[in-house]
Amino acid sequence: MLGTDLCPNNLCQFYSWCYAFLPHGERHFTMGLAAACWAIWNRRNQATFEFKKLSSPFEIVFTTCTHLSYWAGLLKDEGRAELEHGAALLKKNAKELMSLCTTAYMRSTLG
Repeated sequence: MLGTDLCPNNLCQFYSWCYAFLPHGERHFTMGLAAACWAIWNRRNQATFEFKKLSSPFEIVFTTCTHLSYWAGLLKDEGRAELEHGAALLKKNAKELMSLCTTAYMRSTLG
C-alpha cells in the first residue's frame, strides 16, 4: 500500500518501519496503528456476529482512512492537516492499488 513489500511483524518493527518509510510523521504513528486495528476489529465483528463476508481487503484500508479522517477532526493544531493529508494519501494509494489489482484480475480471466 505504501510502496514497499517489507511488512512489520511486531510493534518494534512497526515503529522502525514507520520511521524508515514515513519520516516526519511520528506524531501520528500510534494513531495510524490504532485506526488500522480498530478497522480490523470492527470488520471481524461484522464477520463473526453479522455473518458479513469481506468482499475485499481494501474495505479495511478504506475504513482505516475513515477513522483517521474523523479523528483528525478532533485535533486542534497543525496535526489535524497532517493527519487528514495522510489519510487522503493512504486512500489515494489504495484506490490506485485496487485499480491495478482489478486490471490484473481482468487480464488473467480473459486470457
